Amino acid sequence: MTPDVRHARTAFLWVGVVVPLAIVAVSAIVITLWLPEIPDPAAVHWSESGPDGFGPGWTHLVLLGVIAVLIAAFAVLAWFAHRLPEKGRSARASGAGTPQWSVTARFLGAVNLGLAALISLVSLAGVGSQRGLADAADAPGIGYAVLGGLLLLVVGSLAGWFLQPRTPEPPAPRTEPAAPLDGSGSERVMWVGTASIARSGRGVFGATLLVVAALAAIMAATGSGGTMAVVITLAAGAVVLLALVTTFAFRVRIGPAGLRVRSLAGWPRIDIAAADIASTRVIDVDPFAEFGGWGVRYALDGRYGVVLRRGAAVEVTRTSGRRFVVTVDDAETAAAALATAAQRATSATKTAPGS
Repeated sequence: MTPDVRHARTAFLWVGVVVPLAIVAVSAIVITLWLPEIPDPAAVHWSESGPDGFGPGWTHLVLLGVIAVLIAAFAVLAWFAHRLPEKGRSARASGAGTPQWSVTARFLGAVNLGLAALISLVSLAGVGSQRGLADAADAPGIGYAVLGGLLLLVVGSLAGWFLQPRTPEPPAPRTEPAAPLDGSGSERVMWVGTASIARSGRGVFGATLLVVAALAAIMAATGSGGTMAVVITLAAGAVVLLALVTTFAFRVRIGPAGLRVRSLAGWPRIDIAAADIASTRVIDVDPFAEFGGWGVRYALDGRYGVVLRRGAAVEVTRTSGRRFVVTVDDAETAAAALATAAQRATSATKTAPGS
């Protein structure tokens, strides 16, 4: 671990874990002390005209607890997604090791700080506005507190971003472009494989679905937020489920026409013509560290692709310079087969009449 990486990881722990959890914990203690002073049932949701949702006062503590779990989950995800290489483990021949930290982790740490500030302020304002009242319906609105919380979300996230050092960049890969396969030009080259999401990716999707389902159940049981809030939460869960179904596995096909990567669900589908391929090579990728997650993803360096697990992948550089990445088994053979298709397509173009 380099000093820069150690500094970045330590800053993340303080900015993205210790301080946010401390903010939530202090807010929870204050609210616990205030609970005997508020009506039962208490107001748990407000509209522009005032309280419009009522339930047990401890609902506010549940919300803080959920936020604490999310903060911890984001921290664990970032930490283990950037676990250090085992002692003695060498990098691939490319010379590029697994990123030990990334801009994704820095972003999660910043969001954790802003999120803790937002929810804590809104929860404190909601409970504080009911202290000493006989009827929660008489509680004043908390619109200004919500606006203040949103401002804290932005300011806190920006502060969390700049309080962490610039993300150390991993060494650039040094792999050479894949060489075409040996053989007669009359032989037809085909390669077919399947790219499926790793267990870590399935775990993240599954945990997200569980959290969404739990939130919906709590809202339905306590009446917090009303029916619309439950519907919106379930809709968010449906979006996550759709993302999992459509990006769970992809069929990768390489042939004379070029590259086709298609979800087993039928969509999405990416096609790259052989004549549009400038080069191919094998690289190591980390979905979370480099692309911010699993599935069809876009990286900050301009790359896009189907990244479903950690490890070897085929990187295709198009004639426009844009790069596409797909994680597959036997990436070396796949890259060579694609290089063969690209070479033959280029040769055919050069020998075509009028070229």
